[in-house]
Amino acid sequence: MFSFLTRFFQKNIPLEEIQPESTNRLPIDTIHSIAQEEDGLFFENFNLFYQDKRLKIDLLLFLPYRGLYFAEAISWDFTALQDMSIERSSQKSKKRASTHLEETASAIHQKLEDILSFDSTVCERFFWMNRLNEDEFDRLDPSFHALLPKERLIFNDSSKESIRYKLDSLAQKRDEPYSTLKIMGSLQSHTLILPSEENPYGQFLSEEQLTFLETDFTDTVTTLFGEHNSGKSSAIIRKALLTLLSNPKENVLIITPTLIGGEILRHELISLLEYGALSIDFNCLHFYTPRDTETLTQMDIFQSASSILCDDSHLLEKGFIDALLEHREKRWILLSMHNNYTPISNSSIIFYNHYQKNIHYRKLPANTTNVLMTLLLELRGQLLSSSPERVMVILESDKQLMLYKEGIDEYFDIKSRILSKEFSLQYQNLDNLILTTPEYTYGLHVAHVYFIVSDEIDNYTYALSRASESATIISVSKPEEVEDDLISISSAQES
Repeated sequence: MFSFLTRFFQKNIPLEEIQPESTNRLPIDTIHSIAQEEDGLFFENFNLFYQDKRLKIDLLLFLPYRGLYFAEAISWDFTALQDMSIERSSQKSKKRASTHLEETASAIHQKLEDILSFDSTVCERFFWMNRLNEDEFDRLDPSFHALLPKERLIFNDSSKESIRYKLDSLAQKRDEPYSTLKIMGSLQSHTLILPSEENPYGQFLSEEQLTFLETDFTDTVTTLFGEHNSGKSSAIIRKALLTLLSNPKENVLIITPTLIGGEILRHELISLLEYGALSIDFNCLHFYTPRDTETLTQMDIFQSASSILCDDSHLLEKGFIDALLEHREKRWILLSMHNNYTPISNSSIIFYNHYQKNIHYRKLPANTTNVLMTLLLELRGQLLSSSPERVMVILESDKQLMLYKEGIDEYFDIKSRILSKEFSLQYQNLDNLILTTPEYTYGLHVAHVYFIVSDEIDNYTYALSRASESATIISVSKPEEVEDDLISISSAQES
């Protein structure tokens, strides 16, 4: 009905030049209040990303018991239109259609169909006449009334009662509501925590994460703070994705302190693209882990980057960060780090932990003479009901890694795997028990975590953020003596 309103007569004025003087925002505020009253969502200038296309929707309203409504804002002025008539252009016309409602409806349904496999969501359309009063519309040429039924028009002076009546008339109320997460999560898939067994339709990002995504940080240095598992890495990969969806000619560089960290983020990005029916140019996105033999600032991936996002930047060498800042020029640089660190810039953002599960954990005391035995006995019980790849042992110092590996491998007759900075899923896998230190567990979540830590430390947030089911904290007195006083393997076996 609204797809081909392209031909105006009697006055040779292009539609885009019809710009009246003022807009009454009260009807928009009314639609927003209706959304709040009905536990719905309302957006202005909503960006719908589908495949490699970006479609701007002036108004988008979701009401759980009615479905989706979308509208275009039409800035028609009575003074300019009062001597005009209008007719529907034929589909063969070479003129560009003045509205995009048909294209928008098609894109919405295609995206929902791609993500949900089956889509029966009611999707109604209307016009927001943001510069035209209802009385003025009534006085226009009858050709306007023939093509634009008033029940689908919201005017500059529409009352709340009129707006609610029209919305209710367009979509019949359902007995069962649509899932907000299912519908709006699909349309905004780039801002979604991906579905899991626990959350089959995913999770919405937190308010501060959404603010981070929507903020333009051009030509700044920004510090992003957050607790472990507060979603910093997830937000970084979504910021990179949104940047490339919105500006395909941008170039984004993501820096991670470990190879596996970049691989995990890359895998999450691909999962987002597949789930959300999205497409980007991968030539515009690069991942990098610092190497001693390379100077990043001289490399093409740095020279071409407009945004540089550093995850867990507190694990990167200070000289490396200093070089990035020295050669920043007009680039946006993001430095993500844990709350314990000092910001490197005046601009900072804080994430709070909305996603940490209530991980069950046990705390066991140990000393330097029985710590290995304590670990082996605990692992023996765990491995009776769990496979080795579901277990990770985190040590405070990498000097202890080989000692513990030898003890575990001999005791259980397995081949455990040490996780280091150079570990890469491209050449290795995580199909065995993992031993590592905190700085190399970037992005990893394993079912059961054993954290061997000094008894002087009583904050276990980090270890709990790496576990998805349970954790065991082995609190060791005088950990500096562990290397010299480890109990022999034979004694442990006898025990």
